[in-house]
Amino acid sequence: MLGVQLVQEQRFRLSITPEMKQSFHLLTLSGQELIRYLQDAAADNPLLELEEQSIYSFKPSRRNNQQVYPSYDPLLQAKGTAPTLEQILASQIRTMKIPHRLEKVAVYLAGCVNADGYLKVELSEVQVELGLSVSELNAGIDLLQSLDPPGVGARNLQECLLLQIQRDPAAVPCAERIVRAGLEALVPFHPGRTAGKHGITSREAQAAYEYITRLDPKPCRSIGCNERAHYIVPDATVDMVHGEMVLKLLVTGNPRVSLNEACNNWIQESSPGEIWVTRAAEARAIMRSVQQRRRTLLRVLMAIMEEQKRFLSEGPDALAPLKLAAIAEKVQMHESTVSRAVNGKYIHTPYGVYEVKAFFDSGITTVSGEQTSASAVKRRLKEIIRTEQLNKPYSDSQLSALLENEGIIISRRTVAKYREELRILSSLERKRWA
Repeated sequence: MLGVQLVQEQRFRLSITPEMKQSFHLLTLSGQELIRYLQDAAADNPLLELEEQSIYSFKPSRRNNQQVYPSYDPLLQAKGTAPTLEQILASQIRTMKIPHRLEKVAVYLAGCVNADGYLKVELSEVQVELGLSVSELNAGIDLLQSLDPPGVGARNLQECLLLQIQRDPAAVPCAERIVRAGLEALVPFHPGRTAGKHGITSREAQAAYEYITRLDPKPCRSIGCNERAHYIVPDATVDMVHGEMVLKLLVTGNPRVSLNEACNNWIQESSPGEIWVTRAAEARAIMRSVQQRRRTLLRVLMAIMEEQKRFLSEGPDALAPLKLAAIAEKVQMHESTVSRAVNGKYIHTPYGVYEVKAFFDSGITTVSGEQTSASAVKRRLKEIIRTEQLNKPYSDSQLSALLENEGIIISRRTVAKYREELRILSSLERKRWA
């Protein structure tokens, strides 16, 4: 018979407090994201103050007895917004002496060009939208395709290459004929078969192929302003000074926060109400989270750089294989905490700015039994391919054997994987025929 019973038992359970969640969140943020978070928090909580640190030390020269300013406004150094691709094309069209109706059609088509320079729009829709005849629409397309850079306004890759060839006075004679025949014969390319198909010599076919590969398949990808630039601000800097590693956090990525003393004294003396006490507790919690983030980030970065001391003295080729678990064990933290600490963080080294995640790399076993990083193997693989003979490129098996002769044990499949990650073509596609 079922009944109701009272049972008393003892259990252990880990509860994540709101302050712990906040600490985890701040640890995950990059330096710029942290500044924005603290700015919003300071705007919402009058007890919290974000200490502004000057990162500029600029002194203009004296000219014509002008005043010397100790600092300058960085906004005055900001560049204006770059014109878009549509604006660049439209400005070219408006400088031409053409009928107004044709100008209207060409400007409309310029607005339909994508970031790579291709005309991706249904021409029938344009014809109906503007009430054009077929001849007027074709005239607008011809005008658009006559603009700079060559290849703009093309409707497919083949037409893009043909436009560039037709406007190039130094074009190889057979290149246009090969492109018109179709791009399928170019990948993979064999000069003998191509030469027999078009009635030319193998040398002419090879010269045409090399010319075609130098053409730009996306002629407008570097023109115009389509998205905001992404700037990287390092969170820390590391260097070797007299054989000793020196690591420090940068102010720009690790801002300092404090309590507003006037507001804090007023709360303690006047006891204005529960809401202000709560605001003071929230501000102190944010301060503790920021301090905890700074300590954690410093410990993790110090542990990583200690494991990568050879990188600091010898360069990227000396990058050692490293795993999150090793750093987590060294700093006595959980792997998830280390992962949060390195997420989106950058460090300035003697060899440039690196994402902290780049120092975690898998290992490849050498003949001596030691391990080298996969990044170092990729750089060596790239160097071998760069120095190979163009008419006799190395196959993946040959590359594997060459690396093994240098003491790096690596399979052919791994070589193919690294080659694809480096965006290097296969030996057949790299071959240049005599």
